[in-house]
Amino acid sequence: MNVTHGADYSNHELSPTELDAFTGYDIRFLIRYIGYPENPKCISHYPGAYQRHINAGRLVLLVIENGTTDAAGGHDGGVAMAERALEDAGSIGYPDSLPIFFCADGWLADLGIPVATAMSYLDGAASVMGTTRTGAYGFRDFLQAARDGGHAGWRWLAGTPPTNSEVAQELTHFYQWNGGTISINGMAAELDWAYPGVLDALHQNAPTVPPWPLAVGNYFGLITGPDVSHGGFYPLERPWVQLIQRALIRKGFVPGVTDPGSGWADGIYQEPTLQAVQRFQASAGHKQTGNIGPGDWALLLS
Repeated sequence: MNVTHGADYSNHELSPTELDAFTGYDIRFLIRYIGYPENPKCISHYPGAYQRHINAGRLVLLVIENGTTDAAGGHDGGVAMAERALEDAGSIGYPDSLPIFFCADGWLADLGIPVATAMSYLDGAASVMGTTRTGAYGFRDFLQAARDGGHAGWRWLAGTPPTNSEVAQELTHFYQWNGGTISINGMAAELDWAYPGVLDALHQNAPTVPPWPLAVGNYFGLITGPDVSHGGFYPLERPWVQLIQRALIRKGFVPGVTDPGSGWADGIYQEPTLQAVQRFQASAGHKQTGNIGPGDWALLLS
């Protein structure tokens, strides 16, 4: 069966260059942790990392896990975990059309978690995110119940590989190989794969965000750059400011202006734009600096 390879890891963040240099497999997608930005295993711990992977052409999906017994928290635990995941995912600009996976990291019986409790955990997450965005990661007992009861729209299997029949019956969309690990630039990572058609379906739901101009466009000879600032030393070129201004209008942060094509989007980063950026940052729970960094850029333009 023709599969597409990906990776998940938790030791630290890998760069797109490190992934490009890895020759063992063509890594086309990543599944990265979210929800605990103070923890180095989470992609949100590394400002701009999510956008750099997207700009490099890799699909990034998110998973949240506090411990092996998360699913024992039942419905209320699922609600709390989903709220935490969405807040952190929003801070990096993760699209609200893509799934987030919730974990039962072991066989439920071995963990002492009733299947009904684990399904209630997924239902709690789905009450916040919607079933079509709720993903389930775990072993067959967790995934079979999630599929059969319609508790999760996306499934990621661990343990022994699924049979062709299980794939055809949509037991799982992704598989985490448990036969060992791969080493990417000296760091151990888990090898995953997606089954045919899965990534195409997800790519259709992932809106395209223009690349972060200082980091990717290499403006001013910089590989990474400072935030785009009001009156700053590195002023952003006019077309990029217009992208920001039009997004601010579309999302309702410019009172009295509803047409993104209006003259308000003049490409000049002056006081009215600064105030609109601060309104956006306040709504996103970000510091109201008026400076646009990679995380703000990804969230605003998604």
